[in-house]
Amino acid sequence: MAIRTEAIVFTAPGQVAVQPVLLPEPGPREVGVRTVYSGVSLGTERHNLLGTYNLGGKGRMADRVQEVYPFLSGYQKSGIVDRMGSEVRSLKPGDRVMLSRTRLLDKELEEHSWCGHTGYSVVPEEEAWLLPDGADLEEAALFVMAGVGLHGTRLSGIRAGDVVAIFGQGMIGQMFAQAARLRGARTLACDLIERRVAASALYSADLAVNAAKEDFAAAVRRQAPGGADVVADTTGIARMFPRCLDIVRSEGKIVLQGYYPDPIVIDFHAAHSKRVAVFFPCAWDDPGQIAQLLGERKLAIKPLITHRLSYRQAPEAYRLVLEHPEEVISMVFHWQE
Repeated sequence: MAIRTEAIVFTAPGQVAVQPVLLPEPGPREVGVRTVYSGVSLGTERHNLLGTYNLGGKGRMADRVQEVYPFLSGYQKSGIVDRMGSEVRSLKPGDRVMLSRTRLLDKELEEHSWCGHTGYSVVPEEEAWLLPDGADLEEAALFVMAGVGLHGTRLSGIRAGDVVAIFGQGMIGQMFAQAARLRGARTLACDLIERRVAASALYSADLAVNAAKEDFAAAVRRQAPGGADVVADTTGIARMFPRCLDIVRSEGKIVLQGYYPDPIVIDFHAAHSKRVAVFFPCAWDDPGQIAQLLGERKLAIKPLITHRLSYRQAPEAYRLVLEHPEEVISMVFHWQE
């Protein structure tokens, strides 16, 4: 028998609805998970909603409306296991887990969607990651944001004692800064939005600068006269690359941690003369490691959640994301009445 649940659906560019979808019963090695929270990836989902996201090099979503929409957005959530396949061994009913997506009965819709914002999920047991007792379910709903930061810092090899400069203190920038500090780096961060700067100073960076009021490059050079060892851009703005190149040291590293819908133009000679290495992280690190860090309370996520809404308020929530993104650091939907 099919499982009926509700989902947040992008029905067309700029259009959001809450609609029912059907899921299959869990197979022998699958579990059913009742969603408690799902987290919004503000930048990426904004691109999904506007149709500016490039799906694997196949073109913008807005140019493929008939193929792509409706689109089930989102890719991070947390919940409680309440159905079990007969061969499941690693989980049990009542376990708290974090997960990314769900299977759907409509295979065509499942194939081109991300299937994150749903009230229920059916997934293979290895795609539902057990949370330790100390982990907070609400924080776990933003585990991909933490994982992206961890992935970028690992890929670029940040070490203890490094000076790391970060453009942008949205959720990805905050998580990158926290992950760098876990590796023993000194983190310097900037943003143009005071709310993000203030939060970064409290929870994420050793020094947080409002770049609308203070020269970030000068602030970095006061800490590292030769330039930062690693510079990360999390803004997703293509023209930021020269800014990164300006403040990185010779033979330093640049991490393009954002999603860039526009082409990035690189001045070869400027980059060549500094002999920089450039990293293009995609996806996130081991969910098991993220769960452990959440359990050990080593990531400050909850203080960065500025908006908590019922999934039924999704149209209003995404209108805020589109019209006033500066008001939001991170956002979660709650699914339990």
